[in-house]
Amino acid sequence: MLSTILVKNIWTYFALAFICMAGLAYINFLPSVVSALAGGIGFSEVEAGQIVALNGYGGLLGSAVAIFLVRRVNWKATIACCLTLLTLMDSASIWVEGYSAMLGWRFVAGVLGGLSLGVAFSVLARLNNPDRAFGTLLFVQFSIGSLVVYLLPGLEALINAYAVFYVMASIALLSVVFIALLPRLELSKDVKQRPRSVFGEYRNACLLLAAITLYQIAASAIWAYVGLIGLAAGIAAERASSYIAITGLLGLLGAMLPVVTGSRLGRLNWVVTGVALSIMAALLLDFAQHATLYISAMALLFFAWPAVQAYLLAVTAEVDGSGRLTSMAAVVSFVGLATGPLLASSLLEKGTYSLMLYVCAMLFVLSYLLLLKPVQAYERSALVVLPSKYPA
Repeated sequence: MLSTILVKNIWTYFALAFICMAGLAYINFLPSVVSALAGGIGFSEVEAGQIVALNGYGGLLGSAVAIFLVRRVNWKATIACCLTLLTLMDSASIWVEGYSAMLGWRFVAGVLGGLSLGVAFSVLARLNNPDRAFGTLLFVQFSIGSLVVYLLPGLEALINAYAVFYVMASIALLSVVFIALLPRLELSKDVKQRPRSVFGEYRNACLLLAAITLYQIAASAIWAYVGLIGLAAGIAAERASSYIAITGLLGLLGAMLPVVTGSRLGRLNWVVTGVALSIMAALLLDFAQHATLYISAMALLFFAWPAVQAYLLAVTAEVDGSGRLTSMAAVVSFVGLATGPLLASSLLEKGTYSLMLYVCAMLFVLSYLLLLKPVQAYERSALVVLPSKYPA
């Protein structure tokens, strides 16, 4: 009986994480999307960055709308409808010609994906264990990201340069199947009570949301161009894809930290360490002509990124059990994810990436300064609040 319940819980967390990820799945293999757009599909590097950025801004709009819908809609029906339409739009992207047409098409696709993701985020936040929920989400994201980055060059050779859109459509379609297979869920509807000093002031909440935004801007800026950074450093395209896929597996370990430890060991130390590793990664990538440093930098970033994001999202879920604050965190998170490639494209200097990388390092530093106070406040409050009784 106990083993049956455990398997059911594992399946539920995994399926919901996959469904949540599917809305904006392309972010998990962003370098491959940018490389495909700037390669066989025929757009320039700057245009490729702007297309994925506008896709992200569509996701932002959809996630913002979700904030006002999470208490008013049937979440299963809403997500299923959005992902079904997204499957069709991703599949039809292969027939979209011209830069302006692709911008508009991917923006609409982003709106659908963002709406799906925003609603799914609120569901994850209302599960019994938010650390496990968001850790599983980041685990799934990095698993899918590494697998697609590794397999996509072969798929492009087998099919064509538009293979990346077939992959995106397949992920969305599989998520619709997962929705149909989900068991009945009991979700929290009450706002969890914390001492007023933690998030009683809007300032700490705003600081936390700003920190999430800046971290995502810096991380996604590097993520979008990490493949091209390797090419500029003289690393062959297939080798660069392999390096990204292999080091991306370290993201699985980073994502497992909140799944395994939860909040028992405290979130602050993990977050601070993760941001420090991210700063080191940005600086090391400026010396990417050395393959060892290129691999080391990606390993540091891919290990730190999911852990930092999972813990920060778990803080928002602990504060507001209704899921609204977490939906807001999803919005600002995707502000960062959409802005990162756009910022990176504006900082390119004739094929060099130094300026972009140093700006990203500074954004990581600013993120650390912003998150320190709110996370410290939460950690202090956790000492005087009875621990939640989360089931396995």
